[in-house]
Amino acid sequence: MSELDPRLSKAVTAHSSIVAALNVIHSLRTRGLRRTLLFAALGNGIPVLGELLAVHVLRILRHHTRPQVKGVPLAIALGWYNVGYGTLAIVKGTINNAANPQGSKSLGLESATALAATSFDLLLDPFGLELGLWEWNEDGPYASEVKGPNCKRGVPLLNFAGWLALTTGVTLAYQRLQIGGNVADAPDPEDSGGPGAERAAALLLLSYYLPAAVWALKRGRRKYLLYSTPFATTLCAALK
Repeated sequence: MSELDPRLSKAVTAHSSIVAALNVIHSLRTRGLRRTLLFAALGNGIPVLGELLAVHVLRILRHHTRPQVKGVPLAIALGWYNVGYGTLAIVKGTINNAANPQGSKSLGLESATALAATSFDLLLDPFGLELGLWEWNEDGPYASEVKGPNCKRGVPLLNFAGWLALTTGVTLAYQRLQIGGNVADAPDPEDSGGPGAERAAALLLLSYYLPAAVWALKRGRRKYLLYSTPFATTLCAALK
């Protein structure tokens, strides 16, 4: 089993850290301090619990990026926050009056965010698997032509069920808990900043999407780009 190149590990961690810092700045400007702290807690905490479950309880996943805490790399924890926050920001910009968490459009927001983020992982997970960022302890039916560092092929479908559940959980909890906040926390409405703010969030997400897309094109695996269409179309809409 080959070890991950330390230079790649450092680059991935540095990228996730820089994007996370920029996302926090973006969130402070568009959501205010309380909502920023709330999403940071949920957007990191809930997915990390899912990672710990996969690594230590189900024992189906092993990460190779360093540094790690209890088997969960810093880059992965920050990556969940970055993708979750950015996807929510760009999806919310396409749904009118989505700030009302008790309306039917809130359910549309949660579902659309989970769908977009999970469709992105249909591209991202095979990319990371081939790079050696992680490995699965058994062969999976999805992307079975991609081999991980332990020679296991593909991605288990449980991974995508986890993405749907975790991203839905984060968005649902955030939408519900933010109602109790002080309206003076501002900015109000929550997504102040208009199209410029959505574009900034989309540009940060683009730093994750582009390397994976280039990999798919170079490897002749364009089907993964097709599978990630819900994410890509939302990203393009936010960039306009």
